[in-house]
Amino acid sequence: MKIADTTMESGYTFQQELLLNALRRQATTGRLMVNPHVTGFTSFAKAVRFSFKLKEDKKAPKTCKNLYNYLVKKGYYAKLDMELA
Repeated sequence: MKIADTTMESGYTFQQELLLNALRRQATTGRLMVNPHVTGFTSFAKAVRFSFKLKEDKKAPKTCKNLYNYLVKKGYYAKLDMELA
């Protein structure tokens, strides 16, 4: 089993938690944690949309800040132990 696939206390995989954290930091501060291309996508927003299967969700925004706000409202960040701005 890969570390990325390890299920965390939140119920998300390790990789999903890292993607959500990276998206939050980019949306709130404008700073990137790492180059998004490391994920295999051109942005963290695209990586998050793929990881959480939001491609089928027509209401899910495609831009970083809007996607972050959308996921906060949908409760994706409720299970994570992190301070939201």
